[in-house]
Amino acid sequence: MLFEPLNSDGQKRSALYHAARLSMLHDRLMRKLKQVDDVACEVEQTAAILVDATHQPTATAGAQGAISRSRPATLHLEPGQTLGF
Repeated sequence: MLFEPLNSDGQKRSALYHAARLSMLHDRLMRKLKQVDDVACEVEQTAAILVDATHQPTATAGAQGAISRSRPATLHLEPGQTLGF
């Protein structure tokens, strides 16, 4: 016989289908969570660069008139701290 006869046991077939579906959904969820984690790391790195850039003195201090007299906005984050997005 080339093929096994079709299993008419619906519960067994249903359990097998649900186990396969759960495994597939779990794999998709893990991939999405990894993508979210990777993007969150990029956001944290970019925020750190932004913080460093805002703490650097401007090269044209005094040449901008009123703009140079205004205080630049600053954002201070401790290591490991996030923006909460």
